[in-house]
Parts: sequence; structure tokens; C-alpha cells
Amino acid sequence: MASAMSSPGPSSLGSQVHAAAVNGDRSTLLKLITAEPSLRDHEDQFGRTPLMYCVLADRLDCAEILLKAGASVNKTDHSQRAALHLAAQKGNIRFLKLLLSRRANWLQKDLEEMTPLHLATRHPSPKALALLLKHIGPGEVDTQDKNKQTALHWSAFYNRPEHVRLLIKHDSNIGIPDSEGKIPLHWAAHSQEASATQTVRCILEAAPTESLLNWQDYEGRTPLHFAVADGNEAVVKVLTSYQGCNVTAYDNLFRTPLHWAALLGHAQIVHLLLERNTSGTIPSDSQGATPLHYGAQSNNAETVGVFLSHPSVKDEPDLEGRTAFMWAAGKGSDEVIRTMLGLTPQIDINMADKYGGTALHAASLSGHVSTVKLLLERGAMVDYLDVMKHTPLFRACEMGQRDVILTLIKGGAQVDLVDVDGHTALHWAALGGNAEVCQILMENGISPNVQDQAGRTPLQCAAYGGYITCMAVLMENNADPNIQDKEGRTALHWSCNNGYLDAVKLLLGYNAFPNHMEHTEERYTPLDYALLGGHSEVTQFMLEHGALSIAAIQDIAAASIQAVYKGYTVRKAFRERKQLLMRHEQLRKDAAK
Repeated sequence: MASAMSSPGPSSLGSQVHAAAVNGDRSTLLKLITAEPSLRDHEDQFGRTPLMYCVLADRLDCAEILLKAGASVNKTDHSQRAALHLAAQKGNIRFLKLLLSRRANWLQKDLEEMTPLHLATRHPSPKALALLLKHIGPGEVDTQDKNKQTALHWSAFYNRPEHVRLLIKHDSNIGIPDSEGKIPLHWAAHSQEASATQTVRCILEAAPTESLLNWQDYEGRTPLHFAVADGNEAVVKVLTSYQGCNVTAYDNLFRTPLHWAALLGHAQIVHLLLERNTSGTIPSDSQGATPLHYGAQSNNAETVGVFLSHPSVKDEPDLEGRTAFMWAAGKGSDEVIRTMLGLTPQIDINMADKYGGTALHAASLSGHVSTVKLLLERGAMVDYLDVMKHTPLFRACEMGQRDVILTLIKGGAQVDLVDVDGHTALHWAALGGNAEVCQILMENGISPNVQDQAGRTPLQCAAYGGYITCMAVLMENNADPNIQDKEGRTALHWSCNNGYLDAVKLLLGYNAFPNHMEHTEERYTPLDYALLGGHSEVTQFMLEHGALSIAAIQDIAAASIQAVYKGYTVRKAFRERKQLLMRHEQLRKDAAK
């Protein structure tokens, strides 16, 4: 009973004083802080005082009561923000005037090192900013936050042209780079709003210099790069309307705004940049790729059409000898291919890169069936050989592109060709472990026992990678597991070497002989390979199935030789004794006569 009648604790009173501030209950507020003066700066779980809640709830009269009672005007919450920060962010002029009259610190920084001036840029009205600027001293207007951004950076970011004008009027420096090397013009241009042109013009009217216009951040990007990235045609027009705007400026990856526009498919911006490109040349990146390459690989047919309709643009190869047409084929950009063939009928569809690869090679490698069909329909050579004597079929087999392989074979591709190392398409399919592709190739006439220049079969290629399904398909089609390559190795050697137990079991199940020896000086058997590789499970299984090491084979051979030699010496001694006895008998007979 006594406990129930006791006075409320400080925590309860604290919540009451905050509630009174929020609800604008002046009498309760005054009563509480009169009875307990410390409540005027009492903090809640966020570190906020009653004064801060007055600002948030727009309770000016309650704030005046607190300040008259001696509440701290510069006390901060857990984010290091004071009441003035909150008033600036809300753009509350009445509170700003009240707090500033009580000597609120307009340069106080929060945890992000932002001052009330920074936060005032968030509000659409410039009045709060203008009021704060009246109290700012010379040089203080460019106070930087944690990211080295000034109020001008933030005004540009929020696309506030009136704020920008005010700050520039108060001598804010438009050339201060932030932690990323961006100046306010970068942030103004980095907007998808058409109205951003006003903010851009405000900054450029203050200093329409080439250095400002083409300022590069720490990644080499100019304001034009950002306007292009956002697809803001209006801002691009404004920036490029200034003499000296470099439309071919490189970023750190050697990409120009034209590259960015092509990659993102901004056709109208591409047209605009081409018209504003006074250099007359189309720049390429560090790999020799032009903006046309970027547009082609992104399947931006409209953008590619804009490029090819401009007299300065030609499909120049990159440093690997690949044209934009080849890039389009490698990415399966069918619409781009149709556009390029339509606008440049003289294009060589069988043009090869420095490695001999054509557009059909690129499409086959990447598995773009529709692109392969399109190229074949337009006259691409189905068996064109690259420098390794690989046809498009080889590329498709290497990557297991089943549907492409069927399309190429239907288009007349020869399946039995060999490359410079004697590999067939079946070898490449087996190296990739593509069982279904192996089946298709064998059904179309390739022998499963064909050997390359090193004497290796497709089965040995599959065994090297431990591709069980592929090995099974090959042996189901009569692949011989006992064929030895030129060094005497079989598929079992490779499976033992790499420790593939399941592959070893499969091969032995198909009657692979476990004791084939190499033709090298060491004469290693499959078991030797397992022992050398430390594959204990494979070793145990091989021993259980009659496998021998070269040392064991040599021991057996030595024992056999010793047995043969011992028999030979016994027989020789017996013959000599027999001959001696026969000679003695003859002498006895002669003596008896």
C-alpha cells in the first residue's frame, strides 16, 4: 500500500515531461520542470530532450518555457544532433529564430559531421538556409561533413536551384571536391529529373570554365558521364551546349560518355553526343572497343542504328580483332545483327578476329541458337577454321551447347574434322564431360576410339576429368578402355592419377586391364599412379582387383628368371653327369675287348 502511494520515479517523470512537450501541454510541462528542474534536459532512450521534441512537434510556446527555465539549447542526442539541427532539417523558421536568439551553435556537427546548414538544404524552401547564412561568418559556408561535402554539394544533390544561388551568393566555393572527388556540378548532373537543368545552370553561370565543366572525380568521371548514366537528355543538352565541354573525356576505365550512353541504350543521347563531337573521331576504350561495340553487346538495336547512320562511325575491330558485329553475335544480340546487316549490306559476315574466330564461332561458343540460325541463313561458313583449326562446332562441343551443335550439324557441319593437335569434336566434348554431346557426335559417325596426335582417346579425356556419365556413354558405344596412348597410358592411369574412385570402378567393370605399363623409363602402372598421388581408397580397390605396381611386377619377373636359371643349371649338370657316365661306360666296354 505504501509503495502504491509513493511518488513517481525519475523515469516516469521523464516520460511525462517528454509527453507534455510533444502534446503542447504547457501547464503540465511547467509544473514538472518547476518541481524537478533537472527534467528540463532529461534524455529519453534516443538521447532526446524535451526541447528537441518541441521542435519535432512544432510546440514553440513549450520550447520558450523550457528555454526560460534554463534548458540547454546546444545539448545533443545520441546522433550528436541538437535542437537547431532538427529545426533546420524541418525548415522551421520560427524555431530557428528562437534557437539562434538563444545562442544556438550553427556550426555544431552531428556524427556524420553535418551542421544545421547542411541539413537546411533538405527542405524545399530556401528560407531556413537564408536565415542560417545570415549568422554564418566568412569561410564557414563551406564547412565540410564526414564525406567532405559542403552545403552546396547537398543543395546540388537535392536539386535545389534557389539554395544553390543563395550559397554561391555567399561565396560558397563551387570547386571543392568531396571524398569521391565530386564537385557540386557532379551531383547536380547526377539526377533523373529534367528540372536538374536549373541547378546545373546556376552552378555553371557562376563559373562557366572548361576545368569546372570537365572536372573528373577520383574515378575519372565528369558531370557529363553522370548525366548520361541517368539518361537525362535535358542535362546532357545543357552541359554540351557550353563550349569546351569534352564529350570524349575518358574515365579511369577509358570509357567516354558515348560508351556509357551506348551501353545503357540511350539512343537520343548517343545522337546528341555524336553531333556535339567536334573531334570527328570515335574513341575506343583500353581494349580497343568503341561505343558501337558496347551498344552491340547490349542488344540496343536502336542505338546501333543511330551509330551506323552517322558518317563518322565505322565498325572498327578492337585489339583482339573483333568487330561490334562479332560482339553482338557473342551476346546473342539478334536485333542488332539484323540492324547491322540491313544498314551495312557490305559487311563481311565471315570476317575473322586475330585468332581466326568468326561471328559464328562467337555465337556457337556462347550457345545462342537463334543467332547461329540467323548467321547460317545469312551465309556464314559453317566449317570456318580458326588458327587452332577449330570450327564453330568445336567451340560448341567444348562448352556443351547441345542445341547449337544440332543446329550446326543440320546446317552441314562436318563432325569428323581434327584440330592442330589431332583432337576431334568428340575429344573436346569429353574434356568438358558433356555426355549428351558425346552421344550426338557418335550417332553422327565419330568413332569413340579415335586417337589424337598423342594417342589419347575421348575416353582418356573424360577419365582425366573424372566424368563418370561421359565415360559410361563412351564405353556403352564400344570405347576401348585398354587403348594406350603413345606413352603407354590408359584411361585407368588417368583415373588413378587423379583419385577418381568411381571412375576406376567403372573402368574395371568394363574389363579394363589393371596392369598396363607405361612406355617410359619408369614403366608405371595405374597402381603406381594411385600410390604416388596418395589416393588410399583407389589403391586399396586396385589391389583387391589384382593390380600390381611396377616394383611388384619386377619382383615377379626376377623370381621367374631365377627359377628358369636354376632349372637350366640343374639340367646342365645332369647332362654333364650323364655324358660323363656314358663316356665311362664306353671306356669300360673298350677295355673289356
